[in-house]
Amino acid sequence: MLPNSILDEQEKTLAAYRDRNELAEILENYAALLRGFRRLKSDYEEERDGRERYKQLARDQERNPFVLILVDGDGYIFDDDFISGGTEGGSRAAKQLVDTVKKSLGRKGLEHCEIMVRVYADLVGLSKILNKNGLAGAEKRSLAPFTAGFNRSYGLTDFVEAGELKENADFKLKAMLRLYAENSQCKHIYLAACHDVGYISELTPYRGSGDRFTLVRSPSLLFHDEFNKLNLNIEELPGVFRTKPLSLPAGPKPSSAPSVGKLSSALTPPSPQGAMLSGDSPKICAFYASNRCKYGSGCRSAHVDNKTPSSRTSRDGASLFSSDASRAWRTFDDNRRTVSRESTGGDGKNNVQLLPTSSSIPAGKIALNSSKHRLDAYIPPPTTEIISRFKIRSDQHKLCNKKHIGGYCAEDSSCEFDHSAPPAELLPALEGLSRSMPCPRRGACRRIDCVYGHVCQKMDCRHRGGSAYCRFPYSMCLQDFTPSSYGWQNEKNYPM
Repeated sequence: MLPNSILDEQEKTLAAYRDRNELAEILENYAALLRGFRRLKSDYEEERDGRERYKQLARDQERNPFVLILVDGDGYIFDDDFISGGTEGGSRAAKQLVDTVKKSLGRKGLEHCEIMVRVYADLVGLSKILNKNGLAGAEKRSLAPFTAGFNRSYGLTDFVEAGELKENADFKLKAMLRLYAENSQCKHIYLAACHDVGYISELTPYRGSGDRFTLVRSPSLLFHDEFNKLNLNIEELPGVFRTKPLSLPAGPKPSSAPSVGKLSSALTPPSPQGAMLSGDSPKICAFYASNRCKYGSGCRSAHVDNKTPSSRTSRDGASLFSSDASRAWRTFDDNRRTVSRESTGGDGKNNVQLLPTSSSIPAGKIALNSSKHRLDAYIPPPTTEIISRFKIRSDQHKLCNKKHIGGYCAEDSSCEFDHSAPPAELLPALEGLSRSMPCPRRGACRRIDCVYGHVCQKMDCRHRGGSAYCRFPYSMCLQDFTPSSYGWQNEKNYPM
């Protein structure tokens, strides 16, 4: 047995070891506490910095607030007093627009906002229409003084030339609308384009956002019902835009106004008595089928329901009204409106009128030139009336090219295109459209019922020194158009 003195000494030693172990644990806990504190401090500083950045961002968003006014100038035309006033009229138009909008902003509590105005229009087409109404000169851009006065009146007002191609103004307006609709500095948007339902899709995501959007109504234009369904603010801006529609005086219309379809939405349709087509058929409203006629039952043009399923493909030339064929139609339509500088005289290579007539080609045979290149029968460019009637007829039911041009359609009653005989005067327009699509076999084709073109009949073809685009290969435009012989159909060449 150990004596008590040794036991007491060992107990003291054990107590000393126990004290040292407790100190280490305390130190470890303290170190862990410091690490946790540092993490919390770092998180706090990040949150504090983030909050400061948010406050700064909020302050920046409230800095320089503005409202945006978007105007489709092809439809929303300024008052006659402004238009006829030239440069001074443009200045007064800008002032009237800004002052009227300021009153509206006061009711919305946004009187502190700057006002930015963007008007987009086809200046050439609009000048022509206003010239016909005696409101502008005959110059190509007779509205230029008005727009200059409009632009220099305020730093943020711009009347922008959108270009002569149709729908350019729509394209620009929609892009601006998408850009500023989500801009926090833009507090409100006034849209003056409610004569065109094409803007509905752009506004649909903001349905019910009356605090962000105001639709501008004009007495001279139809305000489409679809805009009422968006549950947005609707206001008129008195004294800014015309109160009556424009009207075209009697007489020939401009032969080429690139945006006439767009601008005509602001015109009063001519009376049926003054716009009769051949056969005493009344003028058809071109906007009814697309639900864009602003006169409703009071329209003086006939409303024809053209809603029939449209063909999305063309099977072996059964119908050429696909997206590619629509470009062919524009090419053929241009052929009517242009006359080649070399359309008479020459050695035959530049004179499409030297092509054989359909009556001069023997039945069952194909016309060939001296190079054995196939020639088509000459197709005189149709008149504007014929083209208009043809488009209306095709909108009702697409005509079968194989049946009416080639003379035979294998699908017969199962064909989705119309086999009923159209008026005889429309057949040249149908054949002209069909022949404006180049045949894949070019001049080597010997298929007698082929409905495609084998030579270019475009009057102003760029390959023959003209200025118009041509979809035909170069070789099909510079052929000798004088018939040299007539050949039979080649059976080996028949399938296509």
